[in-house]
Amino acid sequence: MVRQPMRCTYAFQMPTPAPPPGFGTYLKEAIQAAGFPTPTHFARAVGTDPSVVLRWLSEEQRPTIRSIDRIAPVLGKSIQDLVRAAYPDRLTDHRPATPAMHPLVGELARILADDSPVPAADREALATVLDRMLAPYRKVLRRRRSA
Repeated sequence: MVRQPMRCTYAFQMPTPAPPPGFGTYLKEAIQAAGFPTPTHFARAVGTDPSVVLRWLSEEQRPTIRSIDRIAPVLGKSIQDLVRAAYPDRLTDHRPATPAMHPLVGELARILADDSPVPAADREALATVLDRMLAPYRKVLRRRRSA
């Protein structure tokens, strides 16, 4: 009996990267990260009907640029990031997204906003305290950028 040499044929395939989550998933995570208990609370905070937000979450509809302009600061996201998430099929710019802002940024923006339910004196006091706390870090960040 003559043995034939074994031939090994391996088919290597590079794993296909998973597609980015749809806008509904992106928005749901952003709403939760911004500290809103429900999409309805988020809708009220941005002055949009809750049914519209639910259509965005179900990906039945995408937000308009005007809506993105309103919701980005509330979520602590940049307008560019939201546009990339909502309209990836229409963008030719493949630069990486800007880093996401900390969830406290959105919350702080809502607290310090002119239409905030927090009393004006409390908002001013909070802004003063934060300004003093951040002052030493501004110097460090300025040096870091110029290097």
